[in-house]
Amino acid sequence: MKKRSLVMAMALVTAVSGLTACGSSGKTETAAPETTAAEAGKEASSEAAPAEVDDKGYHSTYDVSSAGDVKLDVMITSLGDSDGGPFLRGVMDKYMEMYPNVTLNPVECSMNDLYTTLITQTTAGTLPDIFTMSEAYSANCLEMGMGVDNLDELLGKDYMDGLLDAAVENSTVDGHFVYMPWQNNTTAMVYRKDLFEEKGLEIPKTWDEYLETAKALTEDTNGDGKVDRYGSVFAGTRNDSAESRFQTFALTFGCDFVKDNGDGTFTSGFDTDAYKNAMSTFIDIAANEGVSPSGFVETGYSEAYTMIGADQACMFFSGSNVLGGIYNANPDMRGKMGSFPMPTAEGVDPVTSFSSVGMTISNTCKNPEVAADFLKYMTSVDNSEEWNKATCRLPVVKEALDAIVANDEAYAGFAEASESAVIYPAFAGMAELRDASGECWQKVVSEGASVDDAVADAAAKAAETCKSYSK
Repeated sequence: MKKRSLVMAMALVTAVSGLTACGSSGKTETAAPETTAAEAGKEASSEAAPAEVDDKGYHSTYDVSSAGDVKLDVMITSLGDSDGGPFLRGVMDKYMEMYPNVTLNPVECSMNDLYTTLITQTTAGTLPDIFTMSEAYSANCLEMGMGVDNLDELLGKDYMDGLLDAAVENSTVDGHFVYMPWQNNTTAMVYRKDLFEEKGLEIPKTWDEYLETAKALTEDTNGDGKVDRYGSVFAGTRNDSAESRFQTFALTFGCDFVKDNGDGTFTSGFDTDAYKNAMSTFIDIAANEGVSPSGFVETGYSEAYTMIGADQACMFFSGSNVLGGIYNANPDMRGKMGSFPMPTAEGVDPVTSFSSVGMTISNTCKNPEVAADFLKYMTSVDNSEEWNKATCRLPVVKEALDAIVANDEAYAGFAEASESAVIYPAFAGMAELRDASGECWQKVVSEGASVDDAVADAAAKAAETCKSYSK
């Protein structure tokens, strides 16, 4: 794993200054990062101001108007979201108004269905012109030849220079820039800041402290003898959304899901004490300690943030977009929420995960230059800032990210967490490792298996997965 500072120097200064209110809208030892904090800060400071954009407000380097009639199928997972969907359709409409010769056809696909959908489409030769991609599937994308092989050239140097270095690195596999990063998915904990202040609670630094804090927040608020507000909520459904969260959770115990040995082979971390301790603690907090709502294995991302919006839970770890979900569920939560870096196991240094979701252009696209131009327009500074207002997601466009973090107190915990964020190695079997973890906790909670037996089964599957993807 590689550690990078993910926000510009001014944004980090803003975060450290103590902004914690809310705004508008996963080794047996602690991982040793390849880049020191000082070096990371130097990298952040060296990210100079972006190049000037053209009179259209973005880095347009292709004469779209002269391209003739163009139709592009655009499959972005956020199109199905209640907040991001309307915004993206609006951006697509504005682009088509700017270029009447271009027709953009929105195609919906959920993030949980993305991988299987892309494999089916690749096999059938029906990939859309533009489609969502993330680091979890980028190695597969490259291996199967889904995307164009000159994406960085299509986007252009000026545009590429405006992206976070960590995001570009995260989107690169074996020297190939596989997809254009878009969303900065640093993981942190969101919490009911108002209740912490009311009860005089401090921000927990370890998972033991987190459990005690969750107990203090778990209560019967209406006096009917039943708990109606829980201190914590975890996502436990068996899908990538919950499973990727556990990967970050395991990281806070010093466990890497997979290690790139540098010789074409990979090793799993599932057979370590760190992994077993992470899984045991995860299950205890989510299902055994009485600090989380019942129905853990049926609780997904949307159910979790809805519970917080409904004043039924107080803490949940996610990307910054969870704030948007909470506010949509209950606008009255504005001003009551905060964020803080992930707690860790005793003896493990602060750490969290950085990942990015973005888009790439299919190798079957007949108009890749136009597709690249649209992507640059969609992720312009102005559109990135508006995207944040609509969804609470953080961008990877440096200028937009700097402005958002400096001006909106809601993201202080995410900004602070980014200082210790790491990038997972590109591994084509990552989705399989994550699924083995989801199966593990489901066996324990739903089938009554022991943690030892379930972890042993997961470790065996993980070892086989690593072996199958090693050269």
